[in-house]
Amino acid sequence: MSVKDLAKFDAEYDTSHEDSALQTRGQFIARFPLDSLDKITLDEYVVGHHQPSFCNLVESGTKAWANIQGATSFKFGIYFGRTKSDATRKYRFVQKFGANEKDAFAAVKAALLDLVKLGAADAPDFAAIDANPLSQMLKAKILSLYYPERFLAMCSSEHLQMIAEIMGFPEDLPSSQYQNLLLNTKHDDPTTRKWSEPKFMAYLYKVYVRAELGGERSITKPKIRKHRRVDFEEMQKQKSEIGRIAEDYALNWEKNRLAGARLAHLVDKIEDRRERPGYGHDFLSYSAEDEHRYIEVKCVAKVSDGHRFFLSDNEHQTSLSREHKDGYYFYLVFFDGSRNPVELVAIFADKLYPKAEMLPSSYEVRFDRKDFEKARKAKVLPEKPEE
Repeated sequence: MSVKDLAKFDAEYDTSHEDSALQTRGQFIARFPLDSLDKITLDEYVVGHHQPSFCNLVESGTKAWANIQGATSFKFGIYFGRTKSDATRKYRFVQKFGANEKDAFAAVKAALLDLVKLGAADAPDFAAIDANPLSQMLKAKILSLYYPERFLAMCSSEHLQMIAEIMGFPEDLPSSQYQNLLLNTKHDDPTTRKWSEPKFMAYLYKVYVRAELGGERSITKPKIRKHRRVDFEEMQKQKSEIGRIAEDYALNWEKNRLAGARLAHLVDKIEDRRERPGYGHDFLSYSAEDEHRYIEVKCVAKVSDGHRFFLSDNEHQTSLSREHKDGYYFYLVFFDGSRNPVELVAIFADKLYPKAEMLPSSYEVRFDRKDFEKARKAKVLPEKPEE
């Protein structure tokens, strides 16, 4: 890993990807904590029934953490659904796990419990992990979600082998050991040591695999500048009707992000500052153990040439101040047609401003009336409007 490549990536990296990855991991851990896996039922495990199920969250619900979509649902060992040749919805399973859904799920569950037990060891038995009957991509993803400090969330054996060769690792090691060795490489470098696991993996993919993990959600300036008429009633209605919904959604999102970043002990230290607008942000949270994160939640509206939100001068000035500049984030909440929050993008304010167009929507006009009275007495102002 060259110093030049690291510095270039660090300068260009979009932290919204990192935050989304950590948030989805936190959400998964909250729904399926390790100590509850021995009680998981068939329908809680499979895709196709109750959502979000274990497999649903491992696959699509935590896509920002690592993408294992593409293969069929047989990678889970058992699922509920149809196939291309049979439209009947029913339990379907890999034959090696059993002759019926009950036996198959029992075998899959046993393999799952064995996997997380192996992953918990300070010195994991990598050969035993690779011998576990669950599919490679599923095992790698589960281990990375539960033990991100031991297993990097790179799930493709081909990608792991390719990176291992570039890094000069020994050949023909178990895939899970390559996941572990890559994290050791991260910790050994003074620059990447400070990075989160999602950020380090994004670096590996961008520089070595030459692919963007999870796709881009780029923010750019509108192509055409429009002097749009501002509907102040709409602005106030938006703030009062859905503002609180967005703030509550963002607060829960932030708690999951902290949990995903292994900072769950800081959740209770989040300060709610919504009733104190003088602060210029809604929540005071943490990006790291000793690093504050100032969060301003914004409802995002779809307009003809893109998206928009409203920003007060106090919020703008706060985001630019010396105290807050390095940790001020907009939590942009997107809604569906029924005004339900469906997505949140956390973006560093300093990176949003160069990509956005800022238009004035209102001004505070202040004056002292005494000045008008003095002017009138001095005949500078007319006593009454001219005809």
